Amino acid sequence: MDLIPTVLLFLSVISTVSSQTIEMMGTNVYSYQHEGIQYFIYNNEMDATITCKVSGTTSEPNIAFLKDGSPVSDVLPASLFNLEFSQDDTGAYVLKLKINASGYQNIVGNWSCVAKSSDQQPVSIDFVTLCTSRPEVSFDPPLRKGVARQGTTITLHCECNQLDVFRGDMQWAWFVDGASPAGNKFQYVNSPYGYPTDTMKIYDLEDIDTAKYGCNCIIGQQKTIQFTSETQRMTVMEPPGKPKDITLLDKTGNSLEISWLNSENMGVVINYEISYKGESESYYRQIRSVEERRYTLTGLNALTQYSIKIVASNYAGEGDYSDVAVFNTSQPSESKPVIHPPKDIVYNQETQTYLKDVGPGVDISLSCEVRSYPPPVIEWWLNNQRITTTDTQTNQNLPVNFEKSLHKKNEFLVESVLVIRKTRDINTGDYQCIASNTKGRDVLNYELRVTPTDTKEQTATDSSPSTSLHLLLSLLVTLLWAAAA
Repeated sequence: MDLIPTVLLFLSVISTVSSQTIEMMGTNVYSYQHEGIQYFIYNNEMDATITCKVSGTTSEPNIAFLKDGSPVSDVLPASLFNLEFSQDDTGAYVLKLKINASGYQNIVGNWSCVAKSSDQQPVSIDFVTLCTSRPEVSFDPPLRKGVARQGTTITLHCECNQLDVFRGDMQWAWFVDGASPAGNKFQYVNSPYGYPTDTMKIYDLEDIDTAKYGCNCIIGQQKTIQFTSETQRMTVMEPPGKPKDITLLDKTGNSLEISWLNSENMGVVINYEISYKGESESYYRQIRSVEERRYTLTGLNALTQYSIKIVASNYAGEGDYSDVAVFNTSQPSESKPVIHPPKDIVYNQETQTYLKDVGPGVDISLSCEVRSYPPPVIEWWLNNQRITTTDTQTNQNLPVNFEKSLHKKNEFLVESVLVIRKTRDINTGDYQCIASNTKGRDVLNYELRVTPTDTKEQTATDSSPSTSLHLLLSLLVTLLWAAAA
């Protein structure tokens, strides 16, 4: 079914003043009368011509095409149109407006052809131009690579949006592999009598529904103008079967290498998705779009149990998950401790020291987070003296307001916290956290400065008498100077 015949000639309404007459014709356009308005409908795959013919005048008329009241030369690019003026064998005067197919969107609007002759009254005729392309068939839910899932329901839309002005006069027709759809599984939306509408549903998709689908938009109840879509192929497919036999191939302290098999009657598989979680985690993480039946999970925690499941996908969607497999990572390679740098603390790059300023009488904490295998031994030092106990009575050179605690975050990450209660001047100094094991050590340096808060107040109080005396002397000098004058 062709969208538009190669050449179409339609006679429009004829306008007459005295003996002078204008008539409109179109080539490669549809002419359609709708609610008292004359429409010319262009197909944007073809060049087209609208002809304005003036008869009944003995003098040559001035004929012009106007779009929204302006000459065509003012509203259309010169590359999109051409005007030809001539006189035919009957003595009528003819103006042809030729439009290139590439410029159709520019011509949509309200038009008129106006003729002025010296021996006649001016005469005009009005019309509206529209442009249309082929209707489009769309699917809901959208097809993935042209594939719909078996057993589901799909909705097809015939979209003729550029012809919405004629919606009250429109009809639709559907075809499947060139034939009209038949059977209870095909149903039209909002159709009380079962006539085709712009929306069709297909229930319980199966293999036999694999076909090419298309639609017609039809204008007019009697004299019909038909626009035919391109066909869209829909393939109905089952999702894949269930993967099986997840096997551990290798493991390290932070990785698990696995493989798996496809079950019988697996069908088409595009890719796999791996879901995994550690024993202390509440949700699965996903690795998507895995194409091979072998994969290495990385970035894992050592000596940790992981649950793993796999699902296969094709263009119809996901199948069922495999049974869950459980594997443990091994212990990590031995390495020296690494202390994580603390956050939101001023750092002196030159001395490689973290700086903390506090006032007296407050509680503060210094943190030392260490990653290590084997586990580290962590010590705190103040001014090159080791802090050995919670209540440091054995060393009279150290303050006694320290508390220490150790928090195990996982098998290989611990945090040691040194708490200083009710800070005072004697807590000022250089602190070190030293973490060590059989492979080496790492050091974190803090400089703590306890600054009395009353220093500035004392300075201001001490300076007040001198300031008052200075003002008094200045006033006395001023008075003596005035008396002498």
